[in-house]
Amino acid sequence: MLFLLELLALGGLVAAQNASISAYPDTDVVIVSNNDLNPSSPNRASALYLTSSFTCEEAYVACAALQETLLPPLNSSGLNAQNLSVALTSERHGAALDASQQIWIAAEESTSCSIFTPSYQYTDDYPGPATNSTADLSARLPVLCTNSAPLTRSNVTADTSRQIQLSTPAAGTLVGYRDKFSFRFLGIKYAEPPTGEARFQPPTPVQATPYTVRTALEYGPACAQPPDPDNGHEWYDAEDCLQVNVFSPIVNSGTNSVQTAPKLPVMFFIHGGGLNTGDSGPIPFNETSSLGYVGPSISNIFDGTNLVSYGGVVLVTVNYRLTAFGWFNASNAALKDTLLALQWVQDNIEAFGGDRTKVLIFGESAGGGMTRYLLGTNPVYTEGLFNAAILESDWPTSNQFYSPAKSLALSLTLAKALGCADNSTTEFNETVALCVRALPTMDIVATSYDLNLSWEIVVDGDLVLTDIASSIKDGDYARVPTIWATNECEYCFFIPDSIPVNASPSAFPDNLDIWFNTTQVQKILDAPPDLYPYATAPSEDGVDGTVLQLAQLMTDWYLHCPALYLSSLADNTTNPGNNYKVMFAVGLSSTITANPRTCAGQVCHADELYWVFATAETDNLYQPLTLSEVATTQEVIKRWTSLAWTGNPNYEGAVVEWPPYTGDNEVIINATATETVEPYRVAQCDFIVDQLGLVFGQL
Repeated sequence: MLFLLELLALGGLVAAQNASISAYPDTDVVIVSNNDLNPSSPNRASALYLTSSFTCEEAYVACAALQETLLPPLNSSGLNAQNLSVALTSERHGAALDASQQIWIAAEESTSCSIFTPSYQYTDDYPGPATNSTADLSARLPVLCTNSAPLTRSNVTADTSRQIQLSTPAAGTLVGYRDKFSFRFLGIKYAEPPTGEARFQPPTPVQATPYTVRTALEYGPACAQPPDPDNGHEWYDAEDCLQVNVFSPIVNSGTNSVQTAPKLPVMFFIHGGGLNTGDSGPIPFNETSSLGYVGPSISNIFDGTNLVSYGGVVLVTVNYRLTAFGWFNASNAALKDTLLALQWVQDNIEAFGGDRTKVLIFGESAGGGMTRYLLGTNPVYTEGLFNAAILESDWPTSNQFYSPAKSLALSLTLAKALGCADNSTTEFNETVALCVRALPTMDIVATSYDLNLSWEIVVDGDLVLTDIASSIKDGDYARVPTIWATNECEYCFFIPDSIPVNASPSAFPDNLDIWFNTTQVQKILDAPPDLYPYATAPSEDGVDGTVLQLAQLMTDWYLHCPALYLSSLADNTTNPGNNYKVMFAVGLSSTITANPRTCAGQVCHADELYWVFATAETDNLYQPLTLSEVATTQEVIKRWTSLAWTGNPNYEGAVVEWPPYTGDNEVIINATATETVEPYRVAQCDFIVDQLGLVFGQL
């Protein structure tokens, strides 16, 4: 399809459906930039590369149709000849031009053109090899236009005036917009509303012809859920919430263009929230953070504009059904939602410049758990949907694989509390299920919340054959290159309020029974004292060493050691050479985990997210970033996107070679923006595996 100009001025979507498009340039467009992720850099800029061929006169018209002008002669500010050449010739940014390719830019005379060729010989100053005096103005060449769109900010109403209409194979014609570094298509429904008789059922794909125009200018609603830091401590009641958001530096919208540039890998992100809360878009942020009071405000930590621009990828973020709506009646509906969204990617992502043969799935917290669930799904259902994975802060022994009996018992507990079964009922049946299906949305949300029910994936014998550890041992899972990432003190965020930050050493043994049975408690107390030296560990940043050791034990128990075990198991058995264990020893406290009492000076749960998405800038937090912080987010994005590009996190030019994890060679991302490889907390994990035991499923 063709570009659409000033959609709002035409009177909205109805007018857009009837508007003539003959005036819009028929071309694919790439946003090329020198984005180095440094918000303090005065020269970060971008331009629009139009891949179709135009005369000089047509080039001006084409740029004007996009509310832009022909790119002015290059100089040492913003886009200069050198950094623009790098962007245009790099395969990572969607153009991959030959250095001899001629492109129209503006001449010194405002109504004429000169020719730019992306040769690395250029440094700061330009003229190019041909000026308006030597160029044939009737020649047909691709074009460089300005890109005056601003960077999208989380707490500022988005400027959606620079719109685009993009035809997709199966999702209809989508109306999105661009900002400084990416095209953005938001709130795209991939499934019909899972309401009425469709509640708790597998999702049904949205049916949209190429001529069905759908607006994609705003994020869709958050799925029904109770309050939590993940959602601004608010209640949400939407069930018609199954949508994806797409960020890309490319749109393939030309009707006659020949695609010569390489397509970009796709990164498919799944948000966290304990399978009960969370969203892929903006959330209210009304809390006190380590920076002081911030609020009322909006955070959009998963905004993709910096990630796709710097990393040269297409980002898809997804919503899936939460709390009982995703798992009631042993349905695995939430897992089926993500599988359908991945199929949507296969069907449509090439229109956004994406390569459907290179899809990396990744997620944080429960999103890491959903990634693990996808890895463990029967390969019959995942073959061809993804070929790499990253699990950030997954809880493998907390988000377990349930048996149908366990899941149905949980469903019956909810049904009894909702009045759909009496307390003497021992069997969950269809009558009970139909009763719950007919109840108001918020009754289900609130009751599940009040009961503190833990919904999980179900081993159903078809979609899910067994738990993840057994799948790895059997080799019956998605054997793809995988990064298993955790943070240094994940559980510092979750220490109960009943344990004060200045607790005495007795707080360690006195509280172990919150998490462990009597036998396990005794084994912990009998362990060598250097494993968890709670009586002698020093205080840090106002938090007593006893509390920090308790948090470290629980980090090991729930996150670090299970991830260590699974990554080592995979690499030493059925997926050798493809697993990397990474630990973040540096972070930026995120809006998802604002102001936890016991996270002062620690790298807590979710503290890696600002590195992965480079959104501290768009959330306007931690500004200006230090040079070390800029270097850290550059390095993390290079590693994450390298896995998407090549299946290996070791990008060309990397200082440290990341080894596959085999048992004692974990990669540590340090506070100095450097990396080391070392046997991190191996003794503690050996103790937990050998003495306490790790359980990955309740079968």
